[in-house]
Amino acid sequence: MNSKIKTMLFVALFWLSIPLSLVLSAAGIWKNNYWLVLMGALLLVPVAYYLSGAPDSKGIPALLPLFQVGSAAALREGYKGWAWLLLLPALAAALCFVGTALVYQIAS
Repeated sequence: MNSKIKTMLFVALFWLSIPLSLVLSAAGIWKNNYWLVLMGALLLVPVAYYLSGAPDSKGIPALLPLFQVGSAAALREGYKGWAWLLLLPALAAALCFVGTALVYQIAS
C-alpha cells in the first residue's frame, strides 16, 4: 500500500475519530440520547486499541470505550452527572494523546 494512502488512513481513523467521538458523546449526554454516546464509544475503539499497544500501558487504554459505554448506561438510567464523569477518562486520554503528538512534532 502506498505511504500516502497509509497516512491518510491513519488521519481518518485516529485523528478525526478522537474529536468526533468526544463530540458525539457530549451531544448524546446533552440531548439525553444514549445511542450517540455508544456511537462515540465505537469511534474510540481503534484509538484505544492503538494506544493499548504502547510500551508500559499494559493494555489499560483498551478500557477507554468501556467508560463511554458506562456513560451511556448511566445516561439511560437517568444519571446525567455520572454520564459526564464517566466521559472524563476518554477526554483526558485524548488530550494526552494529542498533546504527546504535538510535543513530538514540535521537538523534531
